[in-house]
Amino acid sequence: MRQTIKYLMVAFVAVIAIAGCKKEINWNAFPDPNGNGCKLSTLKADFDGFGNYTINFQYDAQGRISKATAGAETNTYTYSANKITAKDQDGYVAEINLENGRAASSGSDGVIKVGNVVYEYTRKYTYNAEGYLIQVKNYLNGELYSIDNLSYANGNLVKAVLVMETSGHTTTTDYSYSTGNVAVNVYEISDPLSYHVDYFPGGYFGKQSKNVLLKSSSVTADQNGDPFSEEVITFNSQYDAKGNATSVKMDAVSTFYTVVNTFTARYDLSYTCK
Repeated sequence: MRQTIKYLMVAFVAVIAIAGCKKEINWNAFPDPNGNGCKLSTLKADFDGFGNYTINFQYDAQGRISKATAGAETNTYTYSANKITAKDQDGYVAEINLENGRAASSGSDGVIKVGNVVYEYTRKYTYNAEGYLIQVKNYLNGELYSIDNLSYANGNLVKAVLVMETSGHTTTTDYSYSTGNVAVNVYEISDPLSYHVDYFPGGYFGKQSKNVLLKSSSVTADQNGDPFSEEVITFNSQYDAKGNATSVKMDAVSTFYTVVNTFTARYDLSYTCK
């Protein structure tokens, strides 16, 4: 699989579920997160026996991410009024197309590769009148593959229902949040939208959830409504005095029929602050 172009453009969990790839790098911070003057400079990740990596971020004069580097692999970002483009060191490109400052669609040139088969994919986004992302349509090679419907309560994304067009399988995900802690420096692992979009920082996918994500619970059922897969992910974070998460521990328990698997990821985050 072409990993590098997905590092900051495709959600880790979603790609793992679709294609069974090895490590993905997907973590970011807002250019100026809620005005607290901090930008994510380095992220170190440890994937519970599956390896570890370090990503270093660079920013342009406007505070937007210009480059992300992990060892020999690099993504470089360019911006225009209607598009954000990411290019890896091999020349592979992913794009987010913008309308009125929000993502209208996103995709790439053959980012998903299984065996010798390469899939071109596109996502199209719909928002409600309040500015929240409410639907994502996913296309593979131009054909509608799945529809993801999102719903909100109290300023937070609380439910997503993904329907697979061909099989009729559905995945229902419920999200829960802290009641008093407001999300300050939102980065990808703590933003539930990252599991539904080609994530990029900067508020390009409408309003974000206002509270700190604590848990996601997903159930996948067949066309008859019979569940066969479940997953629960819990998030535990430590914060600095400015509200930036300096460490995150993510614990996942998944069940496929009767087979249970566990997974733990740990992240250490460093910031440059004004």
